[in-house]
Amino acid sequence: MLINYTIRIVYLLFASASILLCSNCTTTKTPNKIVTRQEVSFVREGGIVNPAIRGYWKSVGNGYILEARPDSILLYSYTTNFCYKEKNDYLESLLNNEARFSLQKDTLHIYKTDFGNKTTTIQIKHDYVRIDRLPQNHISFSQMQKLSPKQVFNLFIETYQENYAFSKERNLNWQSIRTEFESKISDSTTESELFQLFGQIVTRTKDQHTKIIAENGQTLQYRITPSAEIVAEAFRSQSEIQKLDDYFNLFFTTNYRNISDSLLTGKGHKVANGQLEWGNLTNTIGYLSIYSFTDFGSKGTTRKQQIDSLAYHMEQIIGSFKDKEAIIVDVSFNFGGFDAAMLALASYFTDKPTLAYTSQVYTNGKFHDESKVYLRPVSKIAYTKPVYVLMTDISRSAAEGFAMSMKANSNVKLVGTHTLGILSSMLGKSIGNFYATLSNQRLLTSNGKYYEVGGVEPDIMLTVFRKENIFGGHKEAVRKLVHMIETR
Repeated sequence: MLINYTIRIVYLLFASASILLCSNCTTTKTPNKIVTRQEVSFVREGGIVNPAIRGYWKSVGNGYILEARPDSILLYSYTTNFCYKEKNDYLESLLNNEARFSLQKDTLHIYKTDFGNKTTTIQIKHDYVRIDRLPQNHISFSQMQKLSPKQVFNLFIETYQENYAFSKERNLNWQSIRTEFESKISDSTTESELFQLFGQIVTRTKDQHTKIIAENGQTLQYRITPSAEIVAEAFRSQSEIQKLDDYFNLFFTTNYRNISDSLLTGKGHKVANGQLEWGNLTNTIGYLSIYSFTDFGSKGTTRKQQIDSLAYHMEQIIGSFKDKEAIIVDVSFNFGGFDAAMLALASYFTDKPTLAYTSQVYTNGKFHDESKVYLRPVSKIAYTKPVYVLMTDISRSAAEGFAMSMKANSNVKLVGTHTLGILSSMLGKSIGNFYATLSNQRLLTSNGKYYEVGGVEPDIMLTVFRKENIFGGHKEAVRKLVHMIETR
């Protein structure tokens, strides 16, 4: 499995989904009130949008407005002083053809993907409230693209100021940033110059989920990580390999080969499009490496099909480990993926519903609770004996969410080093001729803790990558962990 460490991982902002909309009412009683929820299936049936959701809906957080017309749903973005039609064919396609909706009074809950009976359990919902109309100042996408450089800059700053959730933690003062950069922008500022200025700002966040992307795909973002620095330092101390990219490739391919050939002695199994590798480390300790939380099938495989594939393989894996005294689950080389996959996998390690985290979305200085996310036990099989999750700062995004969720299970210990600290999903916005992403989601544990910026902390500290043994440090760390388990 060859991975170029310098190639960025592009995370989809919305999962593949299937939108429901046929009117079906259910009523549930609580001690003080009766709640009526209307499930809406098939947003568009016969090319017609269900009348129950026609009109305008404003997101609680995320800065979106939906316009549900009789024949389609359109997506807009807004800030305090701007409102414009978004150009996001993928997102609109999901809203029109795949997502699921639940209508409760005047609040519309949107689930991004149709996972069948798992739709509401392995993903968060997004809340929208009904409004009368679009803001008076709304403009088309093409009009937004024609804004002056100063106007585009103001839209950019407003978008980040109102939606970026971790300004305090990352020492960002958006008003100071506005003051610092606005003098550098005039009506003669070129698009290329504006792109570079925006790049300086997003890099200042030190947040790999915060990016500015040009029409040609060029991306500016912060890229420095502790493990990359260690690999680069090892590269500089040798002379055999001339290119850093080649050295990074060798780092990954060697470590992957160590897992297959050394740790699993050539007797392991690669499944789910090569994203899961499992086998026995000893007679009593099983091993599962999760290389990614996406791409579990060939190109074109839907996310529901990927989740179904995971279920098939995990039943085999957990079944084979049922007599093991412990399992090591390794996400040391996992760059992330989609949350439904990590939640589905984490659910194989609990036999009771367990609160993994509360998802909050940020807007204008406030956090809104979107969803409480639980790990739901898999009905057929679960592994509840000791589990050790090995992680590093390469573990990022959904891999960090996996580690945090696993920590909610009483039988799990986290081992290794801190994860990278970018657990938030990426909010995407069109800004002039650019596309911007930013972190606007906070994941809270049951005790109110969150790991954005600092990363998920291990229960057991264990160094995985060292300059002195850059190609064997991971293998060495796994063997040290095996020894800890056997002598605990």
